[in-house]
Amino acid sequence: MSEAFYLPESLAVADAAVAAVLHMESGRVLPAREVIGHDYDKAIQLRMSLQEGISSDAPLYCCPLCVVPVRLVSQKEKGRFFFRHDLEDGRCPAKTKGSLDERQISALKYDGVRESVAHQQMKRIIAESLRNDPDFSQVEIEPIWKGREKNSRRRPDVRAVWKGVLPVAFEVQLSTTFLRVIAERRQFYLREGGLLLWVFKAFDASESRLTQDDIFYNNNRNAFVVSDETLSASRENKTLMLDCLWTEPVIEMAARAWVEKSQRVGFSELTIERERQRVYFFDAEGAEAKVETGLAVLVDDDLRQAFHSFWLSSEHDPDIWAELRGKLREKGIKVPYSSGHPDGPYHLLNTLYSAREGRPVGWGHAQLINVAHHVFDRYKSHLWAMRLMLMAHDQGELIRSQDRTSNWRNNKVKTYLGAWKKGSAAYKPDRQWDGLVSFLFPEIAAQLVSSPAPI
Repeated sequence: MSEAFYLPESLAVADAAVAAVLHMESGRVLPAREVIGHDYDKAIQLRMSLQEGISSDAPLYCCPLCVVPVRLVSQKEKGRFFFRHDLEDGRCPAKTKGSLDERQISALKYDGVRESVAHQQMKRIIAESLRNDPDFSQVEIEPIWKGREKNSRRRPDVRAVWKGVLPVAFEVQLSTTFLRVIAERRQFYLREGGLLLWVFKAFDASESRLTQDDIFYNNNRNAFVVSDETLSASRENKTLMLDCLWTEPVIEMAARAWVEKSQRVGFSELTIERERQRVYFFDAEGAEAKVETGLAVLVDDDLRQAFHSFWLSSEHDPDIWAELRGKLREKGIKVPYSSGHPDGPYHLLNTLYSAREGRPVGWGHAQLINVAHHVFDRYKSHLWAMRLMLMAHDQGELIRSQDRTSNWRNNKVKTYLGAWKKGSAAYKPDRQWDGLVSFLFPEIAAQLVSSPAPI
């Protein structure tokens, strides 16, 4: 194997009873093999640090299940190491963890993390911040929250009541928490009429951590962080202040992308959706819907421009038509296999593009006025759409300048306006291609579907 791809093997014993350890300073639960590492010298130094911590009553690492300090033991003949409880009295579930389910293991780890320095500091910051906000009352650290169901209870890190009506549970997230535990907590507080708010010590939206994602994406892409700085801000503003981090959708290179944003916010600025157990500052879900609409508009514009270019070209390439036809079909718009099909929109589109361009398109006429006369004589069902296009593109003056005999203005216009007023069937608009016309010419879409009338 190439040396560049060689990954040193951990010096940890495989299948050790203590497979993970709790870092008491940060509150992180780390795999034993990661902490022990692959460097023998550093492993020996770690042994000393662990023992010194135990001796000074400030353990570096503990068992995450029972929070008993651990030391590093060596299998000298094999050059391997494993963590062992400083006090082995048989009570730790690590000895029999095979009989524990995911829920029990996670609950033990979660309780263990609560003993870390970082976790204690976080709870203190949250509680002190809440006590500076007059909207919150009954602030408690690790109270017992009894549920209505028998033997149903939780012990949130911090609990407070907002504006006298809404109990809020603040849970600190420092390390791995199983999805089941997150879901069960959400369901408990929802059932009990409360609100769950997860709080982080640090959060990086670009860092892929499943537990972090389980909370972040189920909270409308908003995460909240507390620190000594937010505590100072809470004291100064007399309200609970949090650092909110979120991702915001934007359109880049005709595609959706997410950018990270952050802002220090007050709790009163947040949107609360208790039924969905969501608390957020930025409505990422709503913004995403707007971006998706914007992307759809961009895609539509591209297709629309491609169709315009095709129809205005001197030759209608059948391969290009087939591609356009397929894309229109994806939007629920059906057109014939051939662009010039006699039962298709060929003559209607020639009429509308002529009105749009101010010159004959697809017709063997010299001027736009000739197209107008021809449509009146042969395609009366196209008059409504043509009139809308002429008005949308300010072609009235052009038509008048070309109508030298006034036959169009004084005779034919009056005739079709009168026919519309009477509801004459001969002048009734052809609705077969309204969907296509509305897509290609959005400037007339709103009026196209209405009944013809003088405008």
